[in-house]
Amino acid sequence: MNTITRLPTHTLGYLGLIPFVLSAFAISLEIRIFNTSALLIFVSYSAIILSFLSGVMWGNSLNHNESSTYRYALLLSNFFALLAWFSLLHSTSNYTWAIVALMLGFICIRIAEIKFNSAHQDEYYHQLRNRLTTCVCGLHAVVFAIT
Repeated sequence: MNTITRLPTHTLGYLGLIPFVLSAFAISLEIRIFNTSALLIFVSYSAIILSFLSGVMWGNSLNHNESSTYRYALLLSNFFALLAWFSLLHSTSNYTWAIVALMLGFICIRIAEIKFNSAHQDEYYHQLRNRLTTCVCGLHAVVFAIT
């Protein structure tokens, strides 16, 4: 990845952590955001980002379909999107389950990205994704602990 591409990727990646951090902070203080539960905001944003990563995985799989494993990556990308959706639907009755399921989704999609797409991504992207996944999972663990 060249330097021109790295800056927006880096910047947008870290800016994407802001809703996680703000909603986790609001959860800890029991503050509502836009008259909505901060917990619902956290879970819904998490589901959206997991779905986004599923779409990225889908696109990468289609662009590198010469690999014999690309079909597995396509299936997994759909699984992660469905996991995000079910977590969101189930969150209103059990936030704990949704938080754990989404955190496991982030961990598993990162492992799948490494397995299926690592040959097509440079070390900078791998390091960025590892840091972002660690931050997101850490915030899920914090929210799990305080709810």
